Amino acid sequence: MPGLPLKIYRVAERSMEPTIGQGSYILVSSWYSKPKTNDIIVLRSPESARILVKRVRSVRSGKLFVVGDNKKESRDSRRFGYVDIRLLLGKVILII
Repeated sequence: MPGLPLKIYRVAERSMEPTIGQGSYILVSSWYSKPKTNDIIVLRSPESARILVKRVRSVRSGKLFVVGDNKKESRDSRRFGYVDIRLLLGKVILII
């Protein structure tokens, strides 16, 4: 039986402040496969086992350029480049 299409995550970092504050909870839909510019997504880090919350800045050829809203606190595509769309876990649909 497949997993539920909705999952709740707790945001551990400040990289998306002020949009999503550290300690906030987010509801994420995994029924999402076509990211668009400005979508807020959850993905696996290309550098480690961490889960990241980022904003999509660009989509091209199955790759995403993702950034955090808080540039001083964010480790994102400005450091590690485009990420494969297969690392995408879902789209943030609600900030709790």
